[in-house]
Amino acid sequence: MHLPILLADAEALNLWEMIQSVGWVLAPLILLSVIILALIIFNCYWLRDVRVASADFLLDARQNLKDRDLENLIDTCHHYKGSCAKVLSRVVEFARDNPETRLEHLKEIAESEGARTVAGINRPNLLLMDCGAMAPLVGLLGTVIGILRSFGNIASDTTPMRTVLLAGGVSQALMATAIGLVIGLTAMLCYAFFRGRVQALSAHFDTTLTELLVKTNNCLARGRQS
Repeated sequence: MHLPILLADAEALNLWEMIQSVGWVLAPLILLSVIILALIIFNCYWLRDVRVASADFLLDARQNLKDRDLENLIDTCHHYKGSCAKVLSRVVEFARDNPETRLEHLKEIAESEGARTVAGINRPNLLLMDCGAMAPLVGLLGTVIGILRSFGNIASDTTPMRTVLLAGGVSQALMATAIGLVIGLTAMLCYAFFRGRVQALSAHFDTTLTELLVKTNNCLARGRQS
C-alpha cells in the first residue's frame, strides 16, 4: 500500500491513480475478475437446452420406444451427449437386464442418476458464486493491510501533514474493498441469473425424463404381454 501522492495544489487522486494505489491486492482481484468473466462466458455456453436433451435425440428415442426397440434406444442414448441420454441409457440397460422391473424401480434409478447429473450441470455456476463471495473478502484484506500501514507511517511522522496522510491512506485502502465489492456484486448478479437457468433446465430434465421413463415402462409391459 503506497502513501497518497500529495500535490502542491492539494488535488485529489483520480480514479485510476486510486486503483493503482491499491497495491499487491490488485493482482488477486484481477485474477478473480478474469476467472469470473471466464465462468460467465462458459455458463452462457454450458447452460443450454441441448445440455439436457437435443431435439434429434428426443425424436430418435421416441421412435425407438414406439418400435419397442430397446437395443437401438441404448445405441441412440450412447450416440448423444445430453443428460437425459446418459440417465436413460442406464435405466434402459437395467430394464433390459431385469425385464420384470416396475416403473417405481426405474424412477428410483433415474432419480439417483439425475441428481448427480443436475449437480454436474450446476457446478460451474456454484464456482461462480464462490468466486463472487471471495472477491469482497480479498478487497477487505487489502483495506485492513492498507490501514495498518497508514497508521504505522503516521506514527513515525511528526509533521503537521499527518492528518492529510491518514485521510489519504485510508481512502486508498478503502478502494481495495470497493473494487472487491464491484467484482463480487457482478458475479453474484450473474449467478442469480444462471441459477434461474439451472432451475429451468432441471425442470425440463425432469419432465423429459419422466416422459421417456413412462414410455420405456409401457414398452416393457407390452413385451411381457407378448
